[in-house]
Amino acid sequence: MLITPAIFKILDHKFQKIFSLNRYINIIDFIFLGFFTFWYFKKDKLKIKFSKNLILLILYLLLARLSIVFSKGEIHHRAYYDLFKTALLIFVLMSFFTETLQKHKIVIFKTLLTLFFTFALFQTSLAILQFVLQKHLGFAFLHEPFFAHNLGGSCKISIAENAQFFLKYLSSQNNQFLRSHGTFIHPNVLSGFLNISSLLTMYFIYKSKNKIFSLFLFFQILALILTFSRAGLASFAISSFCFFILMLYKKYRVKKMFLSFLVIILFLGVFGSKLLMERGFLGSYFQSKDASTMNKQSNFTRESLKNTSINMIKKHPYFGVGFRNFLIKRNEYSNAGVQRAYVHNIYLLIAAETGLISLLIFLMLIFFTIYDTFRASLNPISITSICIILSFILIGFFDHYPISSNFGRIVIFSFLSLLNYFNELSRPLSYSQKAFLYQ
Repeated sequence: MLITPAIFKILDHKFQKIFSLNRYINIIDFIFLGFFTFWYFKKDKLKIKFSKNLILLILYLLLARLSIVFSKGEIHHRAYYDLFKTALLIFVLMSFFTETLQKHKIVIFKTLLTLFFTFALFQTSLAILQFVLQKHLGFAFLHEPFFAHNLGGSCKISIAENAQFFLKYLSSQNNQFLRSHGTFIHPNVLSGFLNISSLLTMYFIYKSKNKIFSLFLFFQILALILTFSRAGLASFAISSFCFFILMLYKKYRVKKMFLSFLVIILFLGVFGSKLLMERGFLGSYFQSKDASTMNKQSNFTRESLKNTSINMIKKHPYFGVGFRNFLIKRNEYSNAGVQRAYVHNIYLLIAAETGLISLLIFLMLIFFTIYDTFRASLNPISITSICIILSFILIGFFDHYPISSNFGRIVIFSFLSLLNYFNELSRPLSYSQKAFLYQ
């Protein structure tokens, strides 16, 4: 499954060259048709049923495909490639109901969690070292991006001299400091990853009572601060407190854990308060002039992209301008040229590219999955999954990667699939169904 997108890219190129396929017929359509034909004839063996949430996901993908058919002008080849990668989310949802996972689920989940926390430890350590050393560390083979003081972009923050304290010992340029990236393309994306790992760490603090997880959480939140992602930090604050509220609501004993969490948050909050104020967490009044100017430039870009997306929605409310076509067609819907970037709002992005109906289906998928979880299977791991989804849909109001990147889509839809799995387990089942799910 990991190499499937790459194989598709090669096949798609060959098919386009040989058969001259276009927006109306593409290799992806043959793959979908073959998949659903196989599913129809093997449905008893696969033991998969068309649940409400699966149908909503299929409709979401279908509207994304139709948006390409009804779009006007140039269609970039990446639209089909990204749609294929998005379609693999169906297999993510289905994989929770396969016999292989049921037979080996303990080993599979332990292996995945071990790999994830190993990666999280690496990213946390790398993020802290990147900020301390103020440079990338040379992990190019792990896709660590190259960033430096002499490069532009949003990878830097401005901090006035009277707010620097210990930062004056770091290597800076004109009072500007490099934000931590990890091996992600942007500090904001790293903050999203740290949101996930921190919330999962909180779950393991509750489950294991091992103090090593509390220490790990401390460094994760420190790394999160060093990304200086406003959306990432705000969403983590809200989702983490929702974690404790839901745990207390279900009468799980987390009072001591909550106090420990508050100590970590208060200590790191005081430690980084001046830096966060320079980033604009309390508004421009508390910022230095340089920091305020940098924020205004960023806000201007975001505003122009927002207006562009609204113009797209007004002119193409049903099917949008085409899946993955925002970047290509952005200048057609703006009075002045706008920066080559997606609108920093996933809800406007979905509506602009694939239409308002697609946005409604996306919101329905999230709402019904979480609603069913509240009714049927609210436990520590499902609470954690809800908070991770909440974190990403909050980030989605201020950034685009939760839906524009493969990383963001996998996070949202994987945890929705996990919740869907828990909800199916909690429903009244026949004896044969229970034997399958619990074996």
